[in-house]
Amino acid sequence: MRLLQIAWRNLMRRKLRTLLTLLSIMIGVASAFAVTASVDTAKRTFPLYLKAAFGKADYIVSGTDAYMPEGVYKDFEKLHNTAAIAVLKHTTKLHLEKDGISDIQKRVELSGYTRLDTSLTHFQLVKGSLTSGGAVITDRTAKAWKTDVGDTISFDTDKGVKSIQVSAIVKYTVELMGPSSWMMAKYHHWAAAVPLPVMQDWFGLTGKIQDVQIKALSPSDKKSVERQADELVKRYGNMYMQPVLVDFGSVSDAGTFFLALYLAGFLGIALSGFIIFNSLYVSVKERKQEFAVLKTIGYLPEQLRAFVLLEVLLLAISGTAIGLLLGYGFGNILTHLIYMVFSVYEDTNMVLYKGFAVAVPAGILVPFAAALIPIRQVGKISVIEALKPKRTETSSRKWLVAAGGVLIAASFFIKHLLLIVPLMIGIALVYPYLFNLLMFLLQPIYRRMFRLSGQLAVSNVRRNLARNAMTSVILCWGIAMVVLMSSMNSAFNQSYEKVVFASYGGNLDIRFHHTEKTDLEQIKKIPGVADARAYTLYSAIWNLNGRQRKLPVVGVGEWIDRFPLFAGSGTSRSELVGSLSRDEIILDKAAYTAWGGKVGESIELATLKGPHSFKVVAVVSTMKNGGYGAFMKEDSFNDNFGIKYAKNVLVLNDKTASPLQVRENIFGQFGERIEEMFGPEDIVAMVGSMYTGTFSVINGLVILSIIISGMGITNTLLINIMERIRELGMMRAVGVTRRQVVGMVMLEGFGIGLAATAVGCIFGILLVYLTSTFVEISSLTYRFEVSWIIILCIALFGIFVSLVSSFTPASRASKTPLSEALRYE
Repeated sequence: MRLLQIAWRNLMRRKLRTLLTLLSIMIGVASAFAVTASVDTAKRTFPLYLKAAFGKADYIVSGTDAYMPEGVYKDFEKLHNTAAIAVLKHTTKLHLEKDGISDIQKRVELSGYTRLDTSLTHFQLVKGSLTSGGAVITDRTAKAWKTDVGDTISFDTDKGVKSIQVSAIVKYTVELMGPSSWMMAKYHHWAAAVPLPVMQDWFGLTGKIQDVQIKALSPSDKKSVERQADELVKRYGNMYMQPVLVDFGSVSDAGTFFLALYLAGFLGIALSGFIIFNSLYVSVKERKQEFAVLKTIGYLPEQLRAFVLLEVLLLAISGTAIGLLLGYGFGNILTHLIYMVFSVYEDTNMVLYKGFAVAVPAGILVPFAAALIPIRQVGKISVIEALKPKRTETSSRKWLVAAGGVLIAASFFIKHLLLIVPLMIGIALVYPYLFNLLMFLLQPIYRRMFRLSGQLAVSNVRRNLARNAMTSVILCWGIAMVVLMSSMNSAFNQSYEKVVFASYGGNLDIRFHHTEKTDLEQIKKIPGVADARAYTLYSAIWNLNGRQRKLPVVGVGEWIDRFPLFAGSGTSRSELVGSLSRDEIILDKAAYTAWGGKVGESIELATLKGPHSFKVVAVVSTMKNGGYGAFMKEDSFNDNFGIKYAKNVLVLNDKTASPLQVRENIFGQFGERIEEMFGPEDIVAMVGSMYTGTFSVINGLVILSIIISGMGITNTLLINIMERIRELGMMRAVGVTRRQVVGMVMLEGFGIGLAATAVGCIFGILLVYLTSTFVEISSLTYRFEVSWIIILCIALFGIFVSLVSSFTPASRASKTPLSEALRYE
């Protein structure tokens, strides 16, 4: 107990220093816990969510025509050990008189189901009933429409206004995915579900359905169900059955994102270790005489080390405990941000054990590791040496510079985001020499601009070079990371925008339920439309390493030059497509990489007539279908997949109309038959917001680390001031004003921050260059470019942090009573 009291008293000698050190541990532990727990939660949740959202059915049976008879469903319903539902979808408009709401904002996709309360719909009820024969909407839609259970909603159809009561409100789900507001409804339709007979009656489709969804009642029955269903499909002849595959590739880029999160999160705990080392190192220096006296009265080196070790233990345990509490709250926020970035709509509890398993040892071991050198020095203190006058810090370890140079050079050969680790360590090793050089260059500028205050500021910074350099390098790391993440965000957004506009196929892609022969001519006559072209799309099944996956295949013709769906083939698009034979195919870069073969080899796809091999003749770039797909000549496409109707139409705008005007004009004529309308600007905005959200989360963690580095600057300046109290007193005695003292200390902090910002920006740019050679998101690389606006903003932020961090030490230095300063020892 007495040892604890001594340790506590020693910590309380420098309350502000102790508080800042404790805060750095807390923030470091909190960020490490939050990142580990949230990433682990997301890794577990994503596959389960995707399976629950997109894999409710095992198979979907569709026809080669737009509709098929309802009797088909009744046959599949009779299969043993299966659950089945028939689905019919149609687009309509809300019957709503509301100022400022256009027709395009009233779009609703209605889905008719034979049953609404099955495992194939899996609606999670919020209120109401799924068996009352009314409409089902999500809680998000209900909030936007200001609608509750029992209210009536009406729709405009070809057969007049149709009304139905809302019988159930369910949680947001993929089947009923809709916008969050009327503003967003300009770009995405609303969705609702109704009983199948209601759909058939409203739209004159009695006895017709669109497809049948089938699910085996147990996993062991799946093979039997597949065999029975396949035999039934073959009996009909004009149908095809596809397995429902969960495409985990939709979150395949999460690995890079999670690694960047880990690096940003653990940067905080690493920086707190530097601050702890700095604080303890100086604390031991300050108490040299005290330790020497204790040695003279019989204390052993081990006992002196125990004093300091106990101080570290108190700081580590306190900081870790509070950091875990903060980390739990921060982890919840971070988990929801990750879900938001990847459009995962799930409400799950955090997985905590791995967060505890990582954060607790980090919060205890990092402070102990940082304290090893100071604790070792305590035992080596010589009584005679302690009585000698204090000397300025000097150290010359040129081998550290050589080691740092080797680590920095090695990072050029590492094609992985982990190159950040050796690069950062290398920066830390060479930094004292860079820092000294920058202070040497800054000295004449300070002298000319600030005269005596500037001269003294640089001299004071160089007096304790190692300590101040260590403080500065902490901020330098944070600046370098922010430069990297901000530049990558900007570069990927620009690259994605260029590729999307070059390979989207026009200004608008409309997906109809099906197209009629006269539709194209009608679309071309709509004001604002320069040209239009229908195309066919089919999700073919292929085997990849023993697993089935979907490959979107597009049927294209020589019209491809006017409606460019891909880029980068090395020849004109029409020539490439025109040269394709019946059994040849073009792969997108992402599909080609996933396939793993070579140009000239064959890929096997499931067709209407069974598995068929296609020779891969070229690799192109496209952002169509999420940048993952293949292209085939139209006649070959029709022969192999048997699709007798096109659902998609590409539209080119003329120069007299905006994309939004063209959408509204087209919707005014075809509204009820349009399922979706997307333009390249929508994709750019959607993906850009995802990238920005991703990098913003990472930058948020890095900014926490920069806050820790600000605490380090404050701590270091306080230490420097305490060592110079007599000197400050002498300056005050000879007429130096409080304002001059404040200016001198602020200039010291500014110099530390300026050096960190300059070196951090340089190494940040180097990181941008290195990562541009290998980092890929959605098979999209980015070209090395530096946005000087971004660099300027980050530089100003770094300098701002250093100035804010310098204010408290400067204020304290100016307020030190003259009498106290002159008798301070």
